[in-house]
Amino acid sequence: MARRGFLGKLSRWFGGPSDTYFFGLQLAIKCFGEDTLRARFARILEESRTADETVQEKRRFLKRFVALLEESELFWTYGYWEYLDDPDAAVEEFNTWVDEIESGLATEEEELGEDIDEVRRTSKRKDYVVVTLLFLLDEPYPPAEAVESEDEAYHKETFVALVQGLTRLDPRTIQADAAYVVPGSAEDGLSEDDLYGPGWEHLRLLL
Repeated sequence: MARRGFLGKLSRWFGGPSDTYFFGLQLAIKCFGEDTLRARFARILEESRTADETVQEKRRFLKRFVALLEESELFWTYGYWEYLDDPDAAVEEFNTWVDEIESGLATEEEELGEDIDEVRRTSKRKDYVVVTLLFLLDEPYPPAEAVESEDEAYHKETFVALVQGLTRLDPRTIQADAAYVVPGSAEDGLSEDDLYGPGWEHLRLLL
């Protein structure tokens, strides 16, 4: 899951407005092995899949997901985010994130055993859960627009603003969205070694 540099991705600094915007955010949250955080995120995702795709349900999903993220804010450790306002680049980046995450996400019963999958995992430790939220929007995303420099991009305060702003999104402006929790097993987690391995190089320590 390789990612290009931060400044190179913020095309909004070099171009004009558009009618399609990409916003993607990923957080690695420390859950100390025995915590049920991953299962709680998974439950929200599962319940949202069985609900009707209405404006009210989308708003409810965002509020529930953000509330759980805020509850775990103290343990946000690594993160990454991108924001694009070029329509073609925004759609391409959304599809790239989706394809790369889904290709490495264990979702089938045969993938969810207790043994380590050495292709994806290097340890049985369950220290972290990784949460990803992706959006294609009809309108700019103000919290991302407000970030003025790379220096502040990976401050925890910036991530707090990016997350909290999701509850103010008008669901009618969402062209497409996706949410993921990794690993794919409700009781599983990622180790520190896993996050230093292939596919997670883009994550940055939050300051």
